[in-house]
Amino acid sequence: MGKRSEFVAKAVSWLGTKKGSSGHKQIIADYNKGCDAGRKNSINDPWCADFVGACAYETDNILKDGIGVPCDCSCGTGDHSLMAKAKKAGIWVESDSYIPRTGDVIIYDWKDKGNPPEDITGHDHTGIITSVGANSFVVTEGNKKVNGIYQVGNRTVQFNGQYIRGFITPKFADEVAPTPPTPTPEKHGYTGEFPTLPSRGYFKKGDKGKEVRKLQNLLLWISPGCLPRFGADSEYGNETYNAVKVCQSVLGVKTDGLWGKKSQLAAREYKK
Repeated sequence: MGKRSEFVAKAVSWLGTKKGSSGHKQIIADYNKGCDAGRKNSINDPWCADFVGACAYETDNILKDGIGVPCDCSCGTGDHSLMAKAKKAGIWVESDSYIPRTGDVIIYDWKDKGNPPEDITGHDHTGIITSVGANSFVVTEGNKKVNGIYQVGNRTVQFNGQYIRGFITPKFADEVAPTPPTPTPEKHGYTGEFPTLPSRGYFKKGDKGKEVRKLQNLLLWISPGCLPRFGADSEYGNETYNAVKVCQSVLGVKTDGLWGKKSQLAAREYKK
């Protein structure tokens, strides 16, 4: 995701782009790449909301997981509109008196007769706030009529102005603290009691007793579930023999089913 400053800079870079020009065609093309399926527009359609979406697309700021700017061809109240998406993301401010930041998006209501009374039904135009002063702010808008030609132009709006319907107040990626990575648990070796090898130097089928049980507990730590039927029963039978081979494979030693010195040393070094 991109930055607030990049979003604002992209809007300003398109100032003076006239309807029907190559720049206008690029705005529509960018919007169409970033919009929802079925919400595409053409150069013959009103394009103030498209301009907002194109700036978001160009700077990798299309709204996702609560971060970025909504993208749609409507500044109305329908399910796909900028306003509806902003409300769903918790970034809609229904207040004329809000003091915006650069990178916020305004939605106008030309039917508003004053403040008060408020008209909270209209939704007629939109643009990106690109500069904020002491008493007013500048909005860069697509589809704004300047000297009789629809183009990307600027409008100065007073704080708490009459025709403000509300504001979209996006969160940008560089303003959100990243989720800290989940720490990787430190590996630890076996903390149980290791078996004492028989005088022959290894355990084999037929061995029994407490040292076999210690071995079986060790095997269950190396490969949980490797003794599904009998568990640590103190008898080195077929199940223990096969479990030894499984664990020897895990330890990277010869898988012969005989637990001897090399298997024991590898188990002492093994961590998980």
